[in-house]
Amino acid sequence: MLVRARYSTRNPGQVTGYAVALVGDTSRAGGAVWFGGGKLAADLTLPKLRARWDGASAPAQLRAQFTADERDAIWEHAARTAHDAGERIRRCAATDPAAVTDAAWAASDTLHAAAAVLGSRVIRQAADSYARAARAPYARIPRRTPAGTGLRQAARLLSRAALGGQLPGFAQAQLVTQLAALVDAVTELRRAQRHAAQAAAARRAAEHLHAERRRLTRRAESRVARSARLAAEDFPVTPWAAMRANGAQRPGWTGPRASRGPSSSRPRGPTR
Repeated sequence: MLVRARYSTRNPGQVTGYAVALVGDTSRAGGAVWFGGGKLAADLTLPKLRARWDGASAPAQLRAQFTADERDAIWEHAARTAHDAGERIRRCAATDPAAVTDAAWAASDTLHAAAAVLGSRVIRQAADSYARAARAPYARIPRRTPAGTGLRQAARLLSRAALGGQLPGFAQAQLVTQLAALVDAVTELRRAQRHAAQAAAARRAAEHLHAERRRLTRRAESRVARSARLAAEDFPVTPWAAMRANGAQRPGWTGPRASRGPSSSRPRGPTR
């Protein structure tokens, strides 16, 4: 994809817009076919994108490297935010869908941020599928709400919560779990609104997220916890306890050792 900026005629260094073109998509004259942001969608003009990104610049302390505990706190905060947004969408889906349209739209930012930080191809597919479900009807920008603002803030925090080469853990699995529940709620919302195409897109995104949730949950288990879980599944009762209940002895066990009291002590003296 090709991108070019549009500059102000009054202030040559000020960017006022942009345009994009696909490589190989040319006109009869041989030049690239360019589309401005407003031609793609009403909410993709540069001013409206900047409004969505308002406050995205981070102070120096947020750009610093986080500790593992601080990163986990960011993931947990994002999970709580996604959970709260999903619950609100469920409550308002049938009675006041307009009140949660902004949250459904903002969830797209959170999904893309999680996909970028985790480097997950599956979550990226979920985010791409969800993009259609999040689209506002008739390209109208929904009114900002606290739930939507919270999801955007969570997305900005997630963009700074890189794993630093470590494997995803329990906090990341919890976030994906809550994102899956959030997208399930949006699916219900779109069905209540009778937006079949958007509901289908949300359902596809939820399927991707549930698959990634299962994978991350398995990976987050420690080796010891996994062994204990598998043993519990194969042996609901401890094997040795079951054998003792049946009167059997533990393999390799020969019974109690004889005590060496005064009556059983060997006589002292020379031996041959």
